[in-house]
Amino acid sequence: MDAIILAAGKGERLLPLTENKPKPLLPVAGKPILDHIIEKVEKLVDNIIIIAKYKKEHIYERYSNYTILEQGEIDGTGEAVLTAENYVGDEFLVINGDIIFEDNLKNFLDYELAVGLTKVDNPKDFGVIVLDENNNIIDIEEKPENPKSNLINAGIYKLNKKIFDILKNLPLSKRGERELTDALKILIKKEKVKGYILNGYWNDIGRPWDLLDANKYLLNKIKRNIMGEIEENVVIKDNVIIEEGAKIRANSVIEGPAIIKSGSIVGPLAYIRPYTVLMENTFVGNSSEVKGSIIMKNTKIPHLSYVGDSIIGENCNFGCNTITANLRFDNKPVKVNIKGKRVESVRKLGVIMGDNVKTGVHVSFMPGVKIGSNCWIGANCLIDRDIEKNTFVYKKDELIKKRVKN
Repeated sequence: MDAIILAAGKGERLLPLTENKPKPLLPVAGKPILDHIIEKVEKLVDNIIIIAKYKKEHIYERYSNYTILEQGEIDGTGEAVLTAENYVGDEFLVINGDIIFEDNLKNFLDYELAVGLTKVDNPKDFGVIVLDENNNIIDIEEKPENPKSNLINAGIYKLNKKIFDILKNLPLSKRGERELTDALKILIKKEKVKGYILNGYWNDIGRPWDLLDANKYLLNKIKRNIMGEIEENVVIKDNVIIEEGAKIRANSVIEGPAIIKSGSIVGPLAYIRPYTVLMENTFVGNSSEVKGSIIMKNTKIPHLSYVGDSIIGENCNFGCNTITANLRFDNKPVKVNIKGKRVESVRKLGVIMGDNVKTGVHVSFMPGVKIGSNCWIGANCLIDRDIEKNTFVYKKDELIKKRVKN
């Protein structure tokens, strides 16, 4: 059996994190989302096919040992599946490339035709699935105002080649895409398609705080493994992974669960709090504190800074005393701009920052702001709104000079 992993989308709701990389390559618990999916299915199937398009060069570079197909001009999950028509056998697995899930899928693969389902508290934000008494799918509703159930499409499918004929004759949706869910609506009228409720955790990584939630879930499963260099008076609590090539300098404190990747330097006198991941070659320096955050490759937080509940892109550099606020005074959910709309996120959320951002000294970020890639934030700035990529933000204060009379 083959597996098709859909990794062609742009991930617009995750901007600016996806300005320079496809969504499936965003890191969770120290490695890309796509790595987690491949690890789940590689022992279940004979061949893995990855469908790429947006920033496809990154997919080709990392996954060259798998079959990679480029999706054509037409967008949509249906078109992505159709791309693999000549590369799969009679039965195959299809998985969205942006989900983290716990189920091992062994029982799921026993079905001829099936859709993975999960229960959520907010079904109207997803594709809702309605089952009959035998767990056959009888209806699919896309983001209904009044959902008929709390079961949603989890983005995992067991299909056969019958789906290709449906997809070929399927009209494009209103947004000009070929949608797999539209094909499924036709398929359930012709065939019995089982609804399989997934066991355990599931997360569709669609928004920045979903990334942090999945990161927390996976970090809770790690085991302590200290392989890096540890200097004197370092305190390491609970389950922490410190990879070979990482260095923890004197008098630093690390509270797990946390992961510190190879080439990273922590300290001296740094404080790494739970649910933090420092990716390769990062630096958290003297008296800086990082809590519940993902810090991507080659980013430097040298001294006297605080980063909480944030996602920081690659190759960023923080000036002294850069602070991220992560909590509103009223304790209400932090609001974030997602595709032009202000939406509520979670109670604690810091800054969402793209790649190659530099901050001057004494820069502060209000909760939930998004900073595009390649921005410069000048000294003494309070950033209380989103900043588009390639922007230089600075503040002018008038200096008053007077001579001192002796």
